[in-house]
Amino acid sequence: MAERADLDRRRLLGTLAAGALAMLAPGHAHGEPGVIPYHGGRISPPVPMPALPLQLADGTSTDLATLLRGRATALHLMFTGCTTTCPIQGVVFSRVQGLLRDAATRRVQLLSLSINPLEDTPAAMRAWLARFAAGPGWIAARTAPEGLDAIARLFGAGSGSLADHATSVSLINTRAMLVWRTYDLPSPESLADMLNRA
Repeated sequence: MAERADLDRRRLLGTLAAGALAMLAPGHAHGEPGVIPYHGGRISPPVPMPALPLQLADGTSTDLATLLRGRATALHLMFTGCTTTCPIQGVVFSRVQGLLRDAATRRVQLLSLSINPLEDTPAAMRAWLARFAAGPGWIAARTAPEGLDAIARLFGAGSGSLADHATSVSLINTRAMLVWRTYDLPSPESLADMLNRA
């Protein structure tokens, strides 16, 4: 019981510290998104997604805000060479896709966003999607290397090491606003339920 209370206390302190750092992050005072503190739950106020350039697995180019606008989106960070948490996340998204069979026609999508743009070519991203039998409505994309700082601020890409990235899922509404972040490795059922209600 004492160990549980200590763990909860440390989590709370970590969240408060992250919040304080967010207030000090460059650009925060000018209305630009700073670091979003890690926590599971609602993001308040919602954070607009930037027009961050992206290349999709099919080789086409767009930007993050355009890609997300008009569809409720579950987004997770990954890289195709990952052998630890990313394949687990892929399985979770695969099960979500099965639970949302008509997702492609209901303004819902899944987005696997690479944090290794130098190695995650469109061909590598297509192979990664195929590994999990991704269907319509599940997209993979990468940003340019200079976009990684923005990814880290928005989605918790960690401290520079590929192995150190968030295993939570971010939920973006149809207006391209980040509104929710799950705890680590959420269940497929919880994600499907959130997308159904988005």
